Amino acid sequence: MNTVIMDNNDCMKLFENFNKLQSGLLLSYIFCSVLIMGTELLNLLSSAVNADFEQAVYNFINLFSVLTAYVACYFLTVSLTDGKKWLKGFWGIVCLAFFQTAFKCVYDTEVFFVSGILIAFVLSYFFNRFSVSVSLSVTIVFSIIFGLLAGYLFEYFENFLMTLAQMISGKGIASSILFSAADSFFTLFGIHNFRDLFFFKSYGGSQLIESSVITGVKDLFEAGYTGELISTYLSGHYYLLFAVGGICIAMLNKLKHPQKTVLIILLVSSLFSGNLTLIFLFLFLQSPFLFLSVLFISALSFLSAQLLNLNIGYIYNGGIVEMIMYSKNYIYLIAGGVVFFAIGYFVFKFTYEKHGISDCVNVYIPSRLNSMVEALGGIGNIIRFKDDALEVRNPKLINTVKFDCEIDENIVKSSSEKFIELKEYLI
Repeated sequence: MNTVIMDNNDCMKLFENFNKLQSGLLLSYIFCSVLIMGTELLNLLSSAVNADFEQAVYNFINLFSVLTAYVACYFLTVSLTDGKKWLKGFWGIVCLAFFQTAFKCVYDTEVFFVSGILIAFVLSYFFNRFSVSVSLSVTIVFSIIFGLLAGYLFEYFENFLMTLAQMISGKGIASSILFSAADSFFTLFGIHNFRDLFFFKSYGGSQLIESSVITGVKDLFEAGYTGELISTYLSGHYYLLFAVGGICIAMLNKLKHPQKTVLIILLVSSLFSGNLTLIFLFLFLQSPFLFLSVLFISALSFLSAQLLNLNIGYIYNGGIVEMIMYSKNYIYLIAGGVVFFAIGYFVFKFTYEKHGISDCVNVYIPSRLNSMVEALGGIGNIIRFKDDALEVRNPKLINTVKFDCEIDENIVKSSSEKFIELKEYLI
């Protein structure tokens, strides 16, 4: 019995930590979504004008991409600390800048989105446990040392990615499956170095086009190549977009209003830009089990695209505009898209029922209590427990057939064992 109680407590603590991270990132999601959509819009506009204009906005687009890490660092630091939060948030930006500078002194590459989250957690740890003076001095030194260390280690990480890419490349159907799963995993952290090995280097294939050797599946597609490599490494991305849409639509009914609004913004941003980092992070923080399902769906998406020879590529991030621009086989695209939308929808339903992750504000509730949550109108209908009564938003959503209760306006009382047990997880 004691072992079971310890397991439950550990699970509750785990999801409480997920909840803190998720809540702290809500504003970051909104601002970063705007930046990402702005980046994609600039990409599309620059390609429509001319090559000179495209080169002119290239650096500006990179700046937009880097800013997402700083936005996440600022708002997460503000959310996780007390006192003069905005000052601590700006200090987080300073520390991230020092981290990035130290990192690039050793290895010249842009900072990742996850770097902003890590720096924010470090800052919140020190600010919440030590004095301001100690925290300021320690965090700036830590940022520099951490940046240098990360820069030195990144070379080994790059070697690992190249070894992994070499193992995956040129394996036919297996390549599409393994590439998609690995790429989706790295996308969660905003790391695109792995996919770039396939998009712009020989791991994605090489072809002789007009007396020039073109390497990388994206460069091949831009040069007019329409062979099997497009379906292997690019086309499945569009099926994955449909599946993510299905997951999000199913999830909306389980969300409270702030999270629901953010999810809608994230979904629009992901569909328009094709950038799935933020939506993957949102799904992972709702339920790690759900993200594992996404990895499986991703592999299935790319496998299906290759078997059907969907042959739809993209030059930037593969948003809905590029899907319309480059699609030639609308029958397979739409039919497959509907199927994967349904797969995403029902995968979320299964994950919710199976693993007891409720509401998607990371409240841990055992699966045996899900029926009680549903009888109360869903987690979105629950406001809070007050003494032995439960306050709800809409008493008309209460299913009195499933359990005995007393309802007084929006206050619910019950002697049901599951109702009483639910209080433990919602306080």
